[in-house]
Order: sequence, then structure tokens, then C-alpha cells
Amino acid sequence: MFGPAPLQRLSLPEEFTLLSYGENGRVPNSAQTAAGCAAAELGELALRRRLLIRPRKTRKLGLEIYQLRGEIELRPNAPTMPNTPGTGLTWADDLLAALHTRTTTLTPRPLTVTRWLRERGREALALHTTALTERGVLRHRPGALLTRTRHHPDPALRTALLNGVRAVRAEHVPLDEHMLFLCDLLDGAGLTKDFGLTLTRPQRLERARGIGAVAAFPETLRDTSTVLGFSLPARQGRTITIGD
Repeated sequence: MFGPAPLQRLSLPEEFTLLSYGENGRVPNSAQTAAGCAAAELGELALRRRLLIRPRKTRKLGLEIYQLRGEIELRPNAPTMPNTPGTGLTWADDLLAALHTRTTTLTPRPLTVTRWLRERGREALALHTTALTERGVLRHRPGALLTRTRHHPDPALRTALLNGVRAVRAEHVPLDEHMLFLCDLLDGAGLTKDFGLTLTRPQRLERARGIGAVAAFPETLRDTSTVLGFSLPARQGRTITIGD
């Protein structure tokens, strides 16, 4: 039967994947969606305090100006060694192990977000699309001679998730850390614009100044969410910058 379990909880990359697939069973742009899915994986690990993104930023007229060369930094409690407690998510523990290998080689060098998204994107999208299909959140329709494979999202769960984003954007409910990351990723992918959920100018200014709804969040968490959202490629293949 198509449809998820009643109280099924989705991870950040699963939510991003679900909202990326339209009613027609396709994503707006596969390369952008793949990068967004990989960024959402990093976001999930950041929410679990397993990593953070060190941005390069300056401050001008009270606003924080970010460059896109954010660097991935594992936290001390990242489960990268045997017998260390894991996250409870197989893909997340595997990802942490891969990141640990990349950042602790004989000649270590900073691993930037943009480089990692290029390397990980397609694998991340395939992994979470398959997982959602197996759980009934996406319905797989095989391609034929003249048609491509489609993955149709469960309409009830997709609508419920969108309503949650709408409630936060309308300030009907408080913004929490998880929704901060989801909204920044949806903004970076242009999906909030598709859904008619773009931020107002006052909301953007508050976000840029670290005040208002985001004031209570740790600066490292806000920075991580901001850099991940701005690191997604545009649908035309152009890198998103702060001014876009």
C-alpha cells in the first residue's frame, strides 16, 4: 500500500528529497537536488552536533557576508572510531567514517563543502530516494521506452511537511533548529520560491544579523545552516551567491 506509517519521522535529507520530487514524480534539476541532498546530510549531522561548517565571513554594516568556501570540521564526539556510540542511522555513521578518512589523511587539507557536495551528491540522492521508496514515502514508477523513471511523493506527508514550513514562515509557530536547516536548504534550491514561501525583507535582515527568530541558536549552528544553503548550485548551473 502506498503511504508511510502514521507517525513516521524523516531525517533532514529525507525531508529535502521528499519535497524535491514534484507531483509529476520528477525533480526540477537533478544536479542541484543531488547537491541539496548531500548538504542535508551534513545538516543532519550538524543538528546532532557531530560536525560543523567553518565559514569565511566578514561583517559590514551589521550584516554577515559569507564566502562559499566553508570547511567541514568534525566535532570531538563524532563516532569515527570502533566501539564509539553511533547516531542510530546507518548512513550517517558511514558518512562520518568517510569524512573522518578524508580529513585525517597523511597530508590533511581542509575539506570544503562545495567539493564534498560534488563528490557525494548523486550517491546521497540515490540512497535516500531508495530508502523513501522502500518505506512507501515515494512510489516508484519505472521508465519505459520514451519515459523516464518517476518517484511520486506521498501527498499527505508532503502536504503536512509543507504546512510545517508555511507555519514557520508565517511565524505561527516558533522556528526550531531543524526547521532552520530545512528552510535554508529549500531557499538555496529555490524550492521555497516554487512553493510561494520566500522570506520577507525584514525576515532576511533579521537572519543576516543573527537576530529575531534565530537569535537563540548557537552562532556555529547558524553559520553551518547558512553556508549549506548558499552552497547549492543554481538550476542553471551557476553557483548561488549572497546577492542572488
